[in-house]
Amino acid sequence: MTLAAESPAARAGARPEAREEVDASADVMARPRSKKKLVLGAVLGAVLLGGGTLWAMQRGLESTDDAQVDGELVAVAPRIAGLVTKVGFTDNQTVKAGDLLVELDPEPARARLAQAEAVLEAARATASAAEAEARLSETNAKAGNRVANASLSAASAGASSSRDQITEARARVVAAETALAQTKSDLDRTTKLVTTGALSSAQLESARTANDTADASLAQARAHLAVLEGAAAQAVSHVAEASARADQAKQVDVVIAQALSRARAAAAQVAQLEAARDLAKLDLSYTRIVAPQDGVVSRKAVAVGQTVSVGSPFVQLMPAKALWVTANFKETQLGHMKAGQPVVIEVDAFHGVKLHGQVESFSAATGARFALLPPDNATGNYTKVVQRIPVRLRLDEVPASLALRPGMSAEVTVDTRK
Repeated sequence: MTLAAESPAARAGARPEAREEVDASADVMARPRSKKKLVLGAVLGAVLLGGGTLWAMQRGLESTDDAQVDGELVAVAPRIAGLVTKVGFTDNQTVKAGDLLVELDPEPARARLAQAEAVLEAARATASAAEAEARLSETNAKAGNRVANASLSAASAGASSSRDQITEARARVVAAETALAQTKSDLDRTTKLVTTGALSSAQLESARTANDTADASLAQARAHLAVLEGAAAQAVSHVAEASARADQAKQVDVVIAQALSRARAAAAQVAQLEAARDLAKLDLSYTRIVAPQDGVVSRKAVAVGQTVSVGSPFVQLMPAKALWVTANFKETQLGHMKAGQPVVIEVDAFHGVKLHGQVESFSAATGARFALLPPDNATGNYTKVVQRIPVRLRLDEVPASLALRPGMSAEVTVDTRK
């Protein structure tokens, strides 16, 4: 029978020395049990406190290891075809904006530029001649209009004068006819009187002379009338001709417009050839292919003597400051995530280094939707899978000692409590 199983009565009836020994043994056995309980309670309290603290600290933080460093890769390609005569870089070299990468044979481009300039000079000469012709045509047209109007006025005045002269000549014919009739009457009367002996033969001759003179005057008057009528007809034709010229000269605006149109067409031809000349200059400048911005060039695919074609990239340029992080979060993690929230980024290549940034934007669709063959959940073999949505994270400051490269893996944590 053990000491712990002894009854109080037995312990009471025992000797005092024996009772003291029994109590001391009981205390020694109870002490380890109390210590165990205290240790277990302390451990349980520490676990609960640590778990609560960890839960409080981790609450509102969304993390993922499906993240990588991203950047804009610039495919450098020639803008004209040509033969490579010089390569000014090596693979994975750091370059500055404007550094020569590749130089093409410039002679074909120079020849095309010289040809374009020669054709342009010829067109400029033609345009200058057309402009001078337009000014001359304008002057001539206006002067011709004035001359035609003056000629018409002169012809009209001549025709009017001819009509007046004809009227006067007709009056003279009438007067000559009257005078002839009078002299004839006098001659007949004188002839009868001479026959009777009342007048002398001399008076008869005088009457005959007067009659012949009147007859000649009538003939002359009629001839003059005929001349004036012919001149009047010619004057009328002159008037018609001058009127036609005046009508033609009235089209001054049309003539000037035609001349100006030819001048404008020549000027447009000059502008077109100037554009061709500028394109030839650009082609010549394109024979020197330079770095568009600072960065690192990789995947070199060009050599001296190679013929390159338009738009065929020969190197990839990674800009120096165009880096960000793309994190693919589960759709269930985006409930409280928004732009501007702080982010802690750890790149696998630099263990222990923490970078800071912010949530910049969210993809317009899940990554699966941008795949070459997006999944179709209407095929009947539907299995629900948690989708991931790319989130773009902006890096605040990157130490110069960290050589980040696109494609590096990273782990990110977004604090959605802010």
